Amino acid sequence: MGKAAKKRSRQQQEAVLERTREGDFLARPAVGNYLTIAAAVTFQFVLILLPLVGPAGSIAPHASKNFAAFLSVVLLALVLSGLAVFSKVKRRRIDGSPLPFLSMALTGASLFVLFALFTGLLSI
Repeated sequence: MGKAAKKRSRQQQEAVLERTREGDFLARPAVGNYLTIAAAVTFQFVLILLPLVGPAGSIAPHASKNFAAFLSVVLLALVLSGLAVFSKVKRRRIDGSPLPFLSMALTGASLFVLFALFTGLLSI
């Protein structure tokens, strides 16, 4: 790659950064990264709280409160991972970034846990 090509690619990158500074907040690269990190940490809390709706937690006298607490954390993880995917896809339209596989996997895992929670698979 010659000096002219490097200069052109640097100018293109600067133009993309300038468009995102003026444009949408969610299209900024840092926003998508922070949302993905927050979704991953929240999904870790989902895994930590999994015993609340497991066999022992589902027969406890406060099982409905356990269910509500677990559901709120799963929904938070789902919202954060969905926003991360949305943000990174918007960014991808601007500069051709790679697909957000990790964010999509977190969204899929959160949807699976939500499905398992409502079908009773977790309390078996």
